[in-house]
Order: sequence, then structure tokens, then C-alpha cells
Amino acid sequence: MRQAIKRLLRPIRELLGRFVLDENNYTGGNGCIHTGASFIAWNQVEGDYLEFGVYKGGSFSEAFIAIERQRRIVTGEMPHSPAFMSWLAAKPRYFAFDSFEGLPPGDAARQVDYVPGAFACSEQQFRANVAADGVDMQRVITVKGMYDQSLVREVKTRHQLKQAAMVFIDCDLYESTVPVLDFVTDLVGQGTIIIFHDWFRFKGSPDHGEQRACGEWLKRNPQLELIEYWREGPQAMAFLVNMKGAPAAGN
Repeated sequence: MRQAIKRLLRPIRELLGRFVLDENNYTGGNGCIHTGASFIAWNQVEGDYLEFGVYKGGSFSEAFIAIERQRRIVTGEMPHSPAFMSWLAAKPRYFAFDSFEGLPPGDAARQVDYVPGAFACSEQQFRANVAADGVDMQRVITVKGMYDQSLVREVKTRHQLKQAAMVFIDCDLYESTVPVLDFVTDLVGQGTIIIFHDWFRFKGSPDHGEQRACGEWLKRNPQLELIEYWREGPQAMAFLVNMKGAPAAGN
């Protein structure tokens, strides 16, 4: 019943989205996704969408809707130069990375709700959920497995994954975030948006969780700088990637 209702409401939501001021989409739930989608569209940031920790698919569907909507908006506003048309023709794919078995066991510090197996949703159910939300499943790629085993170069080679326009990290744990950031190091570029869904968990401590993993990652990769772009609610943060020393391009 829930999925049937969502399918019925989809056309209405899409129609209303054309008349609602863009600013209204930037606050509240999924604000980081909407601001990020606007940024990568107006700046023609090339690459795919990568989400790590998709659970039931809510944020994944929201990202698809937001990115595709912003691409339609800029198509009606931007001059159709050869460079713009080349960017537009390269439709992004949507990658879902998850164990689909919930959080892994481990000895590192955890929030009280971060128990092994929490946030589990089967791959089949995830795909059914996002399909019901109107996501183009021909552009969805799921990569199943624990990150320390599944995030390997063979995945990039098999799917010709070369660049990420937006990275959404909902890993909760330090030990899960470390392999994710290592995996995306050669995929991010100038203007890539990185969203950390649980940036301010562990009472905001930079010595735990996603903040700790990110700090260590930046030390290992001094060519990268993260510029704060948007804060959402009590725990999420969006950054844009700045490649130190790289020449400014385009827009």
C-alpha cells in the first residue's frame, strides 16, 4: 500500500517541484543533497553519484530526484555550448554500496544505536523501494559487501568508474568510513560534493566516527582540501573538494 501511494503521488510531487522556490528544498531533511545537486548542476561537475550506506533507499531516491531535477533546470537556463552539451550527455549513474546486512561487529567506540546488524535492509528490498520512488533502475548499480572487502579496484575497472560528482557517506562508524574514503580518493576532483551524514555523532568529537576518518584521510592526501558547504540538522555536513594547486576551470 505504501509503495502504491508513493507511485500515485510522484507526478504531483514532480509538478509542484517546478513551482516551489529552490531555496525551500535546501532546508530540513536532505538539505545537503539538494544544495549539492544544485552545485554540481550549475557548475557542470562531471561524474557519478556514489552512496555508501543506503539502508532502505530514502536518501538514494532523494539524490536521484534532486540531481535529475537540477539538470533539467540548468538545461533551461544555461547556454547550450559544446562543453555544456557534453556534460549534459554524460548522464550520471547511481552507485549503491552496502553490505545489506546492517552494521558490522567491531570493538571501536559506538553510539548506543550502532549495534551489529542495525540498519539492515536486503538488496532486493532496497531496489524495490527506489524503483517505487521513480528511480531509473537502468542507471543504478549496487555493490554488495563489507567495505573492507568490497571496495576494491576491480569494482572501478568493471564499471568504468572514473569520477564522482557527489559522494554520500552514511557509514556511522570510523572503521567503515576509512575504506570508503580510501576508495574515493582517485574519484574526487575539483567541485566534488562529499556529504557526511553522521558528521556530528559521538557528541561532535573529532576523535571518533566520520570526523576522525576524514581527518586522517586528509593528512594522507595533502593535495585535497574540504571546504564547508552546507550543514543539515543536528548531524550532517556537506563539503566541496578543492584540489590544491589545480588551476581554476570554467564557470
